[in-house]
Amino acid sequence: MFKRNIFKILAIVFFLLSGASFYNSNKTPVKQIIVNKQAANKIISPTKILTDILGREDHAPTMVPTQPIQQIQPTNTPTPTQTPTPNTLPITTSITISLSVGGSTVGSFNIPQDSNQCDVLTQALSQGKIQSLNMRYNSDFGTNAVYQINGIGKENAVWWGFKVNGQSPSQGCSYIKVNNGDSVLWEYVGN
Repeated sequence: MFKRNIFKILAIVFFLLSGASFYNSNKTPVKQIIVNKQAANKIISPTKILTDILGREDHAPTMVPTQPIQQIQPTNTPTPTQTPTPNTLPITTSITISLSVGGSTVGSFNIPQDSNQCDVLTQALSQGKIQSLNMRYNSDFGTNAVYQINGIGKENAVWWGFKVNGQSPSQGCSYIKVNNGDSVLWEYVGN
């Protein structure tokens, strides 16, 4: 609030000072300087100025039509070689993982190489390996969190954890990449 008021005060002071200097500048007499009274009485046209500079009347500006430039064809044109064709299908390398949910083996399946552990569950759901999945972003964890798999779990509580090759990762499933041959185990750790 103080900053706003100080800016208002500074603006008012600025306008008062500039108005005072404008008022004082109007009191000073204006001095007109006329170098050549004959030149001041003449009406000057642009053509007249040009002829005065050049010194002769016959140097008035003229328009000269220009000739079109002929197209020059290169004599040694290279012939095109084979044109590259884009690959229509991206090259995807799939990897095989095995998945267990709640102590029962879901099975092995292929998944794209750059997938993360959350994608494993999404892929398992799309392939019918699991029946339902409730996974969404959790801002407290900064990653996707799994609330329910196959109806097991709570709607608003995260009780699912996972292990990759027997180890519990220190980060959420969005951050852990899948490697070929991984064994992924999702466990319900709630009560």
